[in-house]
Amino acid sequence: MKALVYPALAIIINFILFQSFPMAGGGASIGALLTIPLIAIISLVCSLIHYVLERKRIKTKYFQLFAIIATVLVSYFLFITDEDNTPIDIIGRMFKTARNYDKIMPVDFYLKDVSANHEKIIAAKKKFMNQLPDTAYVINVYRSIDFKTAESLGIYYKNGKPKAVNENVKIRQINRTAIMLTRIAGKDSLSFVLSPLAIKLGESRISGFPEENPKGKPENDLRLAGITPINKAITLDNEFFAYKVFYWLL
Repeated sequence: MKALVYPALAIIINFILFQSFPMAGGGASIGALLTIPLIAIISLVCSLIHYVLERKRIKTKYFQLFAIIATVLVSYFLFITDEDNTPIDIIGRMFKTARNYDKIMPVDFYLKDVSANHEKIIAAKKKFMNQLPDTAYVINVYRSIDFKTAESLGIYYKNGKPKAVNENVKIRQINRTAIMLTRIAGKDSLSFVLSPLAIKLGESRISGFPEENPKGKPENDLRLAGITPINKAITLDNEFFAYKVFYWLL
């Protein structure tokens, strides 16, 4: 029966990984198809070697230790993740966010939905749960020449009227769905005409909202706005166990 410890351990480790952390691109099923068979083969080979050693009455203490460590390491390193988003990276960001929990602000909930921001988003959700609207919008501002995010802004609706999360953002309602959003930061300002109410959960429009250009800026200097609806009930703490624990411990 001791020989079966390796497949059992592989099952437990991979179950914990799959349930606790996101895989690359959210593709858990593809990742499982690629990694689970290989891990199963390795663990079964370890079981076979263990069985043979026992039959020959050779001590298995050191082999068992080596095989257990190998099974854990193989399971971990074959767990497919995005760059800088391994379980160790995630746990590290969780500790860092927890240490700086007092610095978390409501605007952190509206950060761009990328791995580097997930822990701050969840911390902001926990800290300001009663202040956050059920549904809001993240406005990601992109540079038109390379589509890299320059900044993220948050808006939400209260009593049917749009409100800005960022203090330096002003909003003017144009019609039932469209708004004029203006952000001023020192000498730099930008304006967009947006239709956030036309955007549904799960959708994102990157190139649909070009910057207003009353001063005739060069085209390469113009920015674009993409809108992503967010819902505080749809965050990683409702999907992965590690984030559930993180949310609970904050």
